[in-house]
Amino acid sequence: MITPANFNLFVSTVNTLINEARVRNLPLVYPSLCEEVASGTTQNVYGWIGRLPTMRKWEGARVVFESAPQTYTLINEAYEATLAIDRFRLDDDQFGLYYKQLPFMTEQARIQPDIMLQQLIENVGDQTGAVKQAGLDTLTGFNTAHPVDFYNAGAGTYSNDFVGGFATTLQGIAYTVGGALSTPGAFASAYEYMMSYKGEDGLPLGVIPDTLMTSQFLKMEAEIILKNAFYSPPTWGFITGQVGAAENPIQKWGMNLIVNPLLTTYPLRWYLACTTRPFKPFIHQRREATQTVPRVTENDPVVFNNHTFLWGMWDRQAIGWGPSFLVARSGPA
Repeated sequence: MITPANFNLFVSTVNTLINEARVRNLPLVYPSLCEEVASGTTQNVYGWIGRLPTMRKWEGARVVFESAPQTYTLINEAYEATLAIDRFRLDDDQFGLYYKQLPFMTEQARIQPDIMLQQLIENVGDQTGAVKQAGLDTLTGFNTAHPVDFYNAGAGTYSNDFVGGFATTLQGIAYTVGGALSTPGAFASAYEYMMSYKGEDGLPLGVIPDTLMTSQFLKMEAEIILKNAFYSPPTWGFITGQVGAAENPIQKWGMNLIVNPLLTTYPLRWYLACTTRPFKPFIHQRREATQTVPRVTENDPVVFNNHTFLWGMWDRQAIGWGPSFLVARSGPA
């Protein structure tokens, strides 16, 4: 039977469990891939001015370079979760089941940025549509024709979408980048292509991928490619005719592996990212941390009229794209 004393104990215990859930060390993905940005208003506007040109031999007058910024607006959105517990069921609960529901809801709030990131990169749920999928250069975050120089079409393009294998050439020789994570060559070609990304000045941007993210369905393939000591591949890049075992150089590249169980829409796709730069491949923007408000007093209209206790949670945040050259996706067609 619920009494003021034992109900106060219930509320106190639940509050303690909620606080513990907030600080629990959950295996989250977004801190590794997202630049964390605080927001103090409805939206944040981000700017990217491109790369400054290299110094030139000074002959004659100076050549003036004027930066032309690109802007990217990320609008905060509100998220909520509400849990109802029937007063009579709570009164009859002999197993302590209801004590566990609130901490579970808190953990759901903790992983919400992970869910938002998954929706963004897989183009599902709340992150679909032209506005959400457009990055800093107005193209979709993953695209085969990102401009090297946003204001100079003659500077060419680059791809960060290798799904199905991206066909390109090197010195006139046909070359396929990425594709399914079925061979070390697919991984190595994507890695090497990202290292070749150039800035507006025509020089390499210095992108060095350090993180491979897969679903749980590619965990074994990723472990083999990143950690095996030897292979017996028939070809390796442009090298053909290998016989016997070859040492695996990839294991020395210091790659981090993230196995993301939320990647369920396209479980055979995989993602390469560079996370060591001052900015990261994605942006997590937080306007307001998660708040929890209980409606549990006996004279609350919901409790009084419907014998129902309510706990409501909300926060405000957004997820968005960082520079497209810091992340690429690949996988089968």
